[in-house]
Amino acid sequence: MQAKSLENNKNIEVDEKWGFEQAIIGPVGSLGFMQLSNNDRVIAAQKFGGVREDTGEVEISFYGMCAFKITSPKGLEIVIDPWRNAPGFGGYWFLVDFPVTKCDIGLSTHAHGDHDAVHRLDAAMIMERMGGTFELGDVKITGILDKHMCEPQNDLYTSEMMMQLFGKKTTPPNETMEWCNTIFLIKVGGLRILHWGDNRQNPPEDTWDMMKDIDIALLPVSDDGHILTPRWGKKIAEKLNAKVVIPNHYFIDGLNAPNAGWELGAEQFTRMMDHTFLKDHTIKLSPEKIKDYKQHVMYFGEHTVTDIYRWEAPTYDGPNAELPEPVKAWERFKPKDGEKYQ
Repeated sequence: MQAKSLENNKNIEVDEKWGFEQAIIGPVGSLGFMQLSNNDRVIAAQKFGGVREDTGEVEISFYGMCAFKITSPKGLEIVIDPWRNAPGFGGYWFLVDFPVTKCDIGLSTHAHGDHDAVHRLDAAMIMERMGGTFELGDVKITGILDKHMCEPQNDLYTSEMMMQLFGKKTTPPNETMEWCNTIFLIKVGGLRILHWGDNRQNPPEDTWDMMKDIDIALLPVSDDGHILTPRWGKKIAEKLNAKVVIPNHYFIDGLNAPNAGWELGAEQFTRMMDHTFLKDHTIKLSPEKIKDYKQHVMYFGEHTVTDIYRWEAPTYDGPNAELPEPVKAWERFKPKDGEKYQ
């Protein structure tokens, strides 16, 4: 009963602005002390296994880029890879801010701006680049540590080009931390959901051994292959034995800045496999619903929880303002006191 009443109180209206958004100077470090929420929901999950009665379905919501919210059957909310415009070269990728989002658990796969805006999460707990296993309520999260994509199979860039642009080594060994990645395996509601992050396409076999028989694979596939090309997306989906594949990390007009590094969605990848073009930003799935699928692509397209920017030309339907009488400029040249025009 206590858990159920907590869920009912979840939507109590509070000031939507964070403390740090009202501050003059933004702090560095954890922003937990400025959050307006508390940890009551995760305490309920710790005691009762969740914050509501079991619905039997897992809810997946798309926020654009690689960001998803996964809601467990018992109401626990997990947000993965919120994004931001990062400082430095090429950091302006987004036309809008990631919305301040309430959740119980925040996850970040790696330290790049399009995946690590954990300061935008009003979360009870944050796990960045996590390895090992964590359990709470009806959720079990395993972090599988590997490496960021360092040799993309596309025409956009190479590791040598990246080193020239950023001045940092991007390939193992001795690469910097931003080129390390966590693949998250989330067991929830009888489903095995895998979030690939920006992982390389060819991890070692011992890593593959930890990722067998995936129900839902969230893969960073775009038609121009910014991270995974359609060909590699298909190969990885098959090796994972994934029932459902949800592409992400693709260009969305009005969310991504033009010419930020990629310009295409994932329509080609979607159409080359069994597919569904989704009509909303949220889907509800269960083991029963997807039991007969085999590498079936579910494509959100431009449907995102995030409000994307749409520029519209102004209209001029209203009445015109009245114009004043024209000034008789010639009168200042009129002869005075009997003078004649020159």
